[in-house]
Amino acid sequence: MESMDENLVVIFRVFLAVALSFIPGIERELTGKFAGLRTHILVCLGACVFTILSIYGFEMRMSPDIIGTNDPARIAAQIITGIGFIGAGTVMRHGSSVFGITTAATLWVCAAIGMCCGCGQYLVAIVTSIATLIVLILIRRLEKNVLSKKKKTYTLYEISISASLRDCDIIQSIFENNFHKVFKFNKKLVNHEELRFAGVVSTKKTLTELNDIFRKIIGIESIEIREYYE
Repeated sequence: MESMDENLVVIFRVFLAVALSFIPGIERELTGKFAGLRTHILVCLGACVFTILSIYGFEMRMSPDIIGTNDPARIAAQIITGIGFIGAGTVMRHGSSVFGITTAATLWVCAAIGMCCGCGQYLVAIVTSIATLIVLILIRRLEKNVLSKKKKTYTLYEISISASLRDCDIIQSIFENNFHKVFKFNKKLVNHEELRFAGVVSTKKTLTELNDIFRKIIGIESIEIREYYE
């Protein structure tokens, strides 16, 4: 009976890790980051399972021939180091600008949430998950509406364009001459007639002003402009 109770506790911890990692993961997914919902869930789930293994999977079977103690922190400690490899994959550098640090930090926090679930610290896990969402959404608005105005910083926009091949030079010159900086710019030829442009730009212009710049080009078939967040 005791074994059944332990199994139910383990199952609950695993599914709680999945549920709590959904909260920061869906925010990253909706904002179009490289590490989205599935990545955050898997990181949190893996951290939870490794923590459970470190507690229950390697219990010392005490006998006169065995001298030693079980150290559940040994595997858990490696999670903190190991998650750095995944987080590093989301960080990209372009010139003097670095992108993806916030997403890497979110993955790191998700690992911590998973560890909390794995060792039964449910309240800490729930509070941390909610606090992460508050930081990602509310603090971003504070940075955008208050701090950015005081610092007079540029805004990042992600621009995707589908246009005819004859307008290639015009669109490329707009990217080169109208923005403070252009990051991750690329163009792709589709069906030998259509070009697709994509890039992240740094500018003080508003969305309306950006739309006015591109709408004069007749050959543009579709355009999507949205603010880009780390």
